[in-house]
Amino acid sequence: MSEISYADALDTSGRWARQNEKLAVLGSNSGFVISLRGAQVTLCLDDLLQLTFSEDGTLRFFLRGAAFSLADPKDFPVEYGAWFAEFEKGMQIRFVNLEMQCFIFPSRENHADQNNRSKSE
Repeated sequence: MSEISYADALDTSGRWARQNEKLAVLGSNSGFVISLRGAQVTLCLDDLLQLTFSEDGTLRFFLRGAAFSLADPKDFPVEYGAWFAEFEKGMQIRFVNLEMQCFIFPSRENHADQNNRSKSE
């Protein structure tokens, strides 16, 4: 996974917000693993990324001191292949607490829908 700058990570998050990307989130630390689908970026500030799930679920990432890398679903073990099959390349966020990390991947469906709209226009 190649490192990306803070500015590039914010640009990517902002693009996901503008394009109403449906996102999958996989987060973990030594005490838990969480995986969620259907998120959308609803707030992207210099030090805060907010994702919203349906109408009442919110996940906020405080980004101060975080590091970012490009992430590919293909980098995960084969047994996770079915979970990641419908997602594009995304981003990894590594937080100041070295045990905490998060992966965010956009849905392939959004890209297929956008390509179909572009071809019909």
